[in-house]
Parts: sequence; structure tokens; C-alpha cells
Amino acid sequence: MRNTNFYGLFIFSAAMLINSGCTEDTLATGSSTSKPPTVTEPSYPAPNASAGYDIQVILPHDYCWLEGGYYYFNASNNTITNNKVAWEKISGSSTCKLESPDSLKTKVSKLEKGVYEFELTVTNNMGLTGKDRVTVTVGEMSANTKEKIFNDLIWDDWNGWDKLHVEINNFYSHVPSDSFFKVYIQRDNSANWIEVLPWSENAQYYYIVYSDTLFVYPKSINPFDYDTPNVKIIY
Repeated sequence: MRNTNFYGLFIFSAAMLINSGCTEDTLATGSSTSKPPTVTEPSYPAPNASAGYDIQVILPHDYCWLEGGYYYFNASNNTITNNKVAWEKISGSSTCKLESPDSLKTKVSKLEKGVYEFELTVTNNMGLTGKDRVTVTVGEMSANTKEKIFNDLIWDDWNGWDKLHVEINNFYSHVPSDSFFKVYIQRDNSANWIEVLPWSENAQYYYIVYSDTLFVYPKSINPFDYDTPNVKIIY
């Protein structure tokens, strides 16, 4: 009777082990058949570099300013630090000089007639980099210039632009894309035309051309004194 009970107890214990997914080996070693948890390493984004907008330089001026920037998507300032920047000339005359290649804003001097390409590289403390390029075209105005005036433009800040501006759409339908041009603005309260300088210049007014649209920005403007300025293009 005692042997029968022992045999029945043994059969019952074995069945319980099988149902629980255990084997004799796992009991002996103390291991488990379940997989260890997966450890996911944190992923850090690379910086998104911006070298700015393409620039046109009209001789006899032989310099311009490059002004870059960078940003991150879904990144904490506590984990992404010590961003280092570096400008490098990719193509163009060897005579030009990058005066502050390790700064986001640098002056480029000794430019000669031709096309230059400069690359901005941004590197963070994780060793991740972002790159972007800007083109600088240097040349002369035509000997037989033409003029076009756009009257009564409106200051605006729509379409995601964070600064007040006036704009001329379909710009290259008015000015040939391969021509050098100058931009001037005339405010309602003045008879004078003020030259608008290329983007990143420290000027009263500056311009950029983006996606076939000319944007003219004032350095500062009284929001309660909006007028309808005229813009003149000489090309």
C-alpha cells in the first residue's frame, strides 16, 4: 500500500512539472525557458544642419556672409550638447578666405568671379553629424541694365514665415534666372530708394530668393505703421 502511494505521488508530480513547462534539467540547473528582457539602447538624433540660402555677390564687392544653423527633432537639451560647427569650401577659387570657419556666422572674403560651394558640418557630443551646402555666385551686372518696379506691395507674415516681409512671386518670370540683379525698396513716406542687400547682411533691409519667390525683410518696423512700399529690381 505504501509503495502504491509513492508511485502515484511520483506520477502526479511529473504531470505537474510537464504542465508547468519545467523539465528535470531546469530543476537541476535552476534556469528558466523564458527569454530575458530586451534592453533597447537610447537612440539620439543627428543634428539637422542648414547652411542658409544661396547668395549672389556683385563685383566690385568681393565678400559675403555665410550664416548657418541647426536644430533637432524630439531631442532634449540635456542629452544633446557641445555642438561643434565647421565651414569648408567645396568648390571655387582658392583665393577666397573663410575668416571664422568654426562659427555659425562667418565672413568670406577675397571672392573672385565664379561659383562657390560651401558646406556646413554640425557635430554633437554623440559624434553624430549633419551637413548642408550653400552656393555663392559672384559676377557683374549687365552693361545694359533693365528695370522693373512692383508697386504697392503689402507687408505680410503668413505661410509660416516668422518675420514681416513683402514678397514677389514667380520672381524668375520677371528676372532671368542667370542674370545678376539689385533690389531696392521705397517706403510711402519717402521719395528715396534704399538698396536691399542679400540675406545675412547687417543692413536696414535684406532679401532672399526661395522657391522662385523674392522675400524682402526689414531689420525692424513699427507694426502700427504698415505702408504699401514699392520694390525695384535692376538687372
